[in-house]
Amino acid sequence: MTEIAIQQAWPSTLFLCDWPEQASRAPAIETALRAEAAGFDRPVASGVATSAKPAQGLVESRLDLFDTCGDADLGALVDWFGNCIRHCVAQVNGGRVAPDRIEVEFCESWFHITNDGGFHDAHVHGNCSWCGIFYLAAGDPDPVPAGGAASAGNGINRFYSPIPGGGSVRDFGNAYLGRSYLDVQPHAGRLVLFPSFLLHSALPYRGATDRVILSFNSRSHLAPA
Repeated sequence: MTEIAIQQAWPSTLFLCDWPEQASRAPAIETALRAEAAGFDRPVASGVATSAKPAQGLVESRLDLFDTCGDADLGALVDWFGNCIRHCVAQVNGGRVAPDRIEVEFCESWFHITNDGGFHDAHVHGNCSWCGIFYLAAGDPDPVPAGGAASAGNGINRFYSPIPGGGSVRDFGNAYLGRSYLDVQPHAGRLVLFPSFLLHSALPYRGATDRVILSFNSRSHLAPA
């Protein structure tokens, strides 16, 4: 048997993290977010990418949520976000530095309240390295089908393969690449961390209760040794 060395290049890694304080702190955070949303003069208060969003069914805050909302429970959640990012960034960089050497900057942060068919069309995020979607309230999404069966699930977050499809032959040689997208199951208290280059969308949502999401863009810097 010829000796084979394996060198992996350009992987796309997502992390799923569950907040241990979800049950005790999420209700107060949702109350604070709804109070803020009541003061918006338009549904998409950010004014960003409005052509990729519906005319109804989606409320979106401005992009400075973590800097302007003084809710103590939200502050605890943001601290947890930072801790998750530090550990995940350390891991994808091969554990070369300890997580406590990584300083996290939240360059943008906002919330969505979705129902009545609200969605966000496919997009990527710029000026950041890692992005987060946190399900404060998952609502009533459809389950992601087992075995990767195709389904446009209610309220599912979908991530699309960054590998170009043009000219590729579909045979067993590249079967490991799998499908062209990955669906993530919304779950209350779950954070999805993903690299900013991944194209993603939120499929239309309708349910008996609202879907409430916190999102952010982040940059990570190394503190002096």
